[in-house]
Amino acid sequence: MTRAATPLPDAPTTATAVFQMITGHYLSTAVNAAARLELADAMADGVHDHQTLARRTGTHPDSLLRLLYLLASAGLLTDEGEGRFALTEAGRLLRKDADLSLHAVALMHAGPGHIQRWISLPELLREPPKGSEDKPRGNPFAQMPPHVAQIFHRAMTFFSQHTSEAVVRSYDFGRFRSLVDVGGGEGTLLAAILRANPELRGTLFDLPSAGEAGRRTLAEAGLAGRGEVVDGDFFTSVPAGHDAYLLKSVLHDWDDDASRTLLANIRAAMKPDSRLLLVETIRPDRFDTTAGSLLAAYSHLGMLFNGGAERSEREFRSLLGGAGLELNEITWIRPAWSGVANTAVIEAVVA
Repeated sequence: MTRAATPLPDAPTTATAVFQMITGHYLSTAVNAAARLELADAMADGVHDHQTLARRTGTHPDSLLRLLYLLASAGLLTDEGEGRFALTEAGRLLRKDADLSLHAVALMHAGPGHIQRWISLPELLREPPKGSEDKPRGNPFAQMPPHVAQIFHRAMTFFSQHTSEAVVRSYDFGRFRSLVDVGGGEGTLLAAILRANPELRGTLFDLPSAGEAGRRTLAEAGLAGRGEVVDGDFFTSVPAGHDAYLLKSVLHDWDDDASRTLLANIRAAMKPDSRLLLVETIRPDRFDTTAGSLLAAYSHLGMLFNGGAERSEREFRSLLGGAGLELNEITWIRPAWSGVANTAVIEAVVA
């Protein structure tokens, strides 16, 4: 009689952990492939065999099966046996129609272009950080092809959706009559602020590529009467004379010179008693193995590719001071998407 072999239990080692770091791109590329194939949408209605999924995604059954095994090992699917799989709660976040969908984030952050940039990291590290003078003339976000801009704005909407509740809960917007969301993308954060503050009027100010989606966001939320969309480039000017100006995850895209130009434009538009509100990661003074530290380190290194940076409190104070502004208050928040509290609402006033 032959007995079936029983696998030995896992015994994770330090080498295993390092190996997983080395091969992390295997999984991120697989998740990107699943997003591009819209695999999670094809699995939305229950348990499916890989033959059916191959037909729905236009792939070869045997090749797709290998991808399904990896996604199941990563916790995005459950392996039901005999080539049958189902979405887990985590896997459902890759559906395009899911609440707080990560589909666009997977397309952008794990896409071929993004990964190719990271492959060039050794060469980039041999040079000083890029400055605004090294970028193409004009605002590079305005130069995105339409399909890239659509994915970008959808991905940024994910982060805004997960951050909005924490911002609205933590900061008092009720003292303002008017607010401008500068570089506010599709208007997710502005809509959340307006819903929570019925007396407030808002302006969504961004490039024309975001305008249509912004108008739709405000209209669908029933806020078109209190929110307007103004197209423009914040490196030229911003709407003047409002009580508050909001910049969420904008300054970290730019070096100090470009950031000072943007802040100076806002300073010129502010009234003496206006407030500037920055929603940004504040880089720790010392890094460790906590989740907040790791996320800040990820972003700080990633911003090297386009000349931006995550900044410390001291650096924010200096940057604001150079534009005639003064850091007045820091309110820490905990965005739902990350569960960590390294993001803050930084309030600045006219110096």
